[in-house]
Amino acid sequence: MIAIYFLLSALLLEVQNAPKIQLTNPSFEDTPRQNAFPWGWSSSTADCTPDIFPGAWGLKFPPQHGKTCIGLVTREDGTREDLGQMLSAPLKKDSCYTFTLYLAHGAQYVGYNQPLRLRVWGGARKGAKEQLLDSSPLIDHPDWRIYKFQFTPSKDLQYLSFEAYFAPGVLFKYKGNILLDNCSPIDRCDRA
Repeated sequence: MIAIYFLLSALLLEVQNAPKIQLTNPSFEDTPRQNAFPWGWSSSTADCTPDIFPGAWGLKFPPQHGKTCIGLVTREDGTREDLGQMLSAPLKKDSCYTFTLYLAHGAQYVGYNQPLRLRVWGGARKGAKEQLLDSSPLIDHPDWRIYKFQFTPSKDLQYLSFEAYFAPGVLFKYKGNILLDNCSPIDRCDRA
């Protein structure tokens, strides 16, 4: 019994002392403009052109943190925008991770006005969407709210991406938007 206690204590200490994975530019800071990626972020998806607010398309969405935030859209042809980056350290297979991100919906976004959800993907290389790690609920509120994401990769992953996606159960594609800001570092967690 004592040996089990010491083993569990050692595992807990290892999780608590594991370094957090810091994202580059987690608040999507850059010059406000349309069809651009904030520094530190990119995509391998064709026709992926996020917008940096406030100011893109003449719209004034205020950021939750810092001076800018990012907007991603989906389209009626089924295409959707995403952005991602290579992580400073890999997400390890069978380890639990968590982070938070502020999300909102822009009620008026140059015709892309329907609410969306956010999907979080992991990959072993740049742009790869190999494992769906987590998904938010439908984001239909115009104010910033914090969302917690928690996942356990099934293999080592080096790349993380955020993808705008349609409402659950919807059988048609539509023009929608989701706003992102202020992503926390990725931290190890205990499994519940």
